[in-house]
Amino acid sequence: MRFAAAVLLSLAFSTPAFAQLPAVDPVNQYRLIGPADRSDSRCIGQSETPLCAVETLLACFARRDADLCRIVWPGGEGVSGFLAKLQASRYWWSYRIAAAEQPAAGEVLIAVAGRMCGLQNAEPDCFTTPAPPTQYRLRQVEGRWQVVDWQSPPGQHPAAR
Repeated sequence: MRFAAAVLLSLAFSTPAFAQLPAVDPVNQYRLIGPADRSDSRCIGQSETPLCAVETLLACFARRDADLCRIVWPGGEGVSGFLAKLQASRYWWSYRIAAAEQPAAGEVLIAVAGRMCGLQNAEPDCFTTPAPPTQYRLRQVEGRWQVVDWQSPPGQHPAAR
C-alpha cells in the first residue's frame, strides 16, 4: 500500500507543468506591465514557470526590449527587426489570464486578454475594451519554459494591442 502511494505521489510530481498552471483571473481583474519598477509581475526575465515566460514576452513587447524576448522565445533571433516594425514608443499594457491548460506533458496553453493602456511616460489609462484573448503555446526545454508560438484573433498581433 505504501509503495503504491509513493508511486502515485512520484508520478504526480514528475509532470512539472500541472503545478505551474496559473489561476484564471476574474473577468474584471487585470495585471499591469510597464516600466520595470511598475509592473505587477515579479518574474519578468525568468522562465521557470509558464506564466513567467508569457509575462517576459509581454514585457519584451511593451518595453521594446529584445533581450527579454530572447530569454523565452526561440524565434527571437530576429526580434530586433520585428520590434522595430511595431509602434516606436514603449507602452503600458494590462492583461488578465483568461484560460490555462496542459494539453500534453511539458506543454502549456495560456490565453491572455489584454488592453493597451498608453505610453510609459504617464500613469496608464486602461479603460479600453479588452481584445479577444491571445493564446500562447509554451514548451518546457531543459527545465525552462519557452513560448513556441501564439495565436491572436485574425488581423491582430498581441504586441499591437
